[in-house]
Amino acid sequence: MDKSMFDKYIKEMRAMKASAMPQPEVPESTPQVNLDTNSENMSGMGRLLVNVTSLRGLYPVAGADVTVFTGDLADMNKIAQLTTDQSGKTREIELPAPSSDFTEQPDPSERPYALYNIRTVADGFVETINYNVAVFDAVTSLQNVSLFPVTSSPEGNRPIVIDEFENYEL
Repeated sequence: MDKSMFDKYIKEMRAMKASAMPQPEVPESTPQVNLDTNSENMSGMGRLLVNVTSLRGLYPVAGADVTVFTGDLADMNKIAQLTTDQSGKTREIELPAPSSDFTEQPDPSERPYALYNIRTVADGFVETINYNVAVFDAVTSLQNVSLFPVTSSPEGNRPIVIDEFENYEL
């Protein structure tokens, strides 16, 4: 796949999402949480387990290549390269995350979780990218990835990009 075509697709999808979703108004007195980068205070450790299945979880996908990274595909900082087992699961990995102390504050000045991205590729399935997967200190995050068979994908072989970000309230 041509990288420039993929980058263009990502930009188009982000622009469509931004124009479709109204941005909430935030009062000036509310401290802003830095959502663009991982926290500087990554003194905790969280865990991540990826579960890969076919569309709608009908069956597990064994042998899928799973890459955990930060940044975007053009400037990827690869954290881990994993392969799913016969049950469609990767091994559990530890990842840096902000200390759980941030989750105990009613309105934290820093985001109390780290964000990672996951790229999943398997033979016969469309590549899937999950952006902004949250990982909390002392918690095992389970990320489910449903892969579309190439023959049933409305987009053909174009990667499917899913933004997992939600403003988690603790």
